[in-house]
Amino acid sequence: MKQMLVLSQEHTKLAKAEIDALTAKQNKLYEYIAISDSNKQLQNRLAYTRFYYKLLFICEEDDLKQKIKDFDWNKYYKHSFCIRKFGKSRVKELELADLVWERLNNPAADLKNPKTRFDFYFTKDKVICGLFISKARTDFKKRMPRLRPGIHPSTMKPKLAAALINLTGINKGVIYDPMCGTGGIIIEAAAMNLNVIGSDIDELMLKQAEKNIKHYNFKAKLFKQDAVKIKKAYNYIVTDLPYGKNTKTLDQKKFYSEFLKQLKKILKIRAVIVFPDFIKHKSLIKRANLKLKQEYTYYLHRTMSRTICVIEP
Repeated sequence: MKQMLVLSQEHTKLAKAEIDALTAKQNKLYEYIAISDSNKQLQNRLAYTRFYYKLLFICEEDDLKQKIKDFDWNKYYKHSFCIRKFGKSRVKELELADLVWERLNNPAADLKNPKTRFDFYFTKDKVICGLFISKARTDFKKRMPRLRPGIHPSTMKPKLAAALINLTGINKGVIYDPMCGTGGIIIEAAAMNLNVIGSDIDELMLKQAEKNIKHYNFKAKLFKQDAVKIKKAYNYIVTDLPYGKNTKTLDQKKFYSEFLKQLKKILKIRAVIVFPDFIKHKSLIKRANLKLKQEYTYYLHRTMSRTICVIEP
């Protein structure tokens, strides 16, 4: 049975990219709904997916009533049911419920706490019907930066950090953040039960990261390291480059260039690197002889955005 995933519309492209990376497939997208034939359980990994379903069928709106009549609803029905409709259509939710009711053996409706929920999504081109499985992850809220003992104003929010990790496609093993700061990325990697390694050249940042990791009872290996002098190779690397426009002690373009050249030497499989929008990242990546596989723009606010780059050696 195929999976049906309703994506967050705050960043649909990034949401689908997470799924593609973790399933190692190019999954079908209908506006904000992704369809995957992968058996991989994604509920505990994805950041920008809202709802999870078993896909029941996809059809044209003109064929919907006949499809409902022909479909074996009893195969998925348990004890009680309700129907939910999403999107614009001339078909009413009550009409859909009546049609399904007629096809069920011993039907019982329960609008508040149904054992079975059949949801219909009307997109521009198709009607997609799914058996509701679960809502999205809610654990991100308890790890918001303001709730941590070690605080820094530029700390990445948990959802975005989790999405970056997912873009590597890592299922298990070691993931490394060479500029971990107060630990936003490594905290989310630890929450996914990955083997987490983080480093930073700033000892104060490392102390803050250690506080945050202990606060959540996570485990991660932390050490001081200049990111342009890394010698050990890693399969998966994720980091958010320092980007403060007012930074006076760092020649950002030079530093990024040196780091990318070193990344070429140590990267085995895939890295996800976040650049500030005012840096011409493509030329820097090209000069380092790295391959830019995908990129996504993430808007922080009106005057600042970041470019998320998926890079391979």
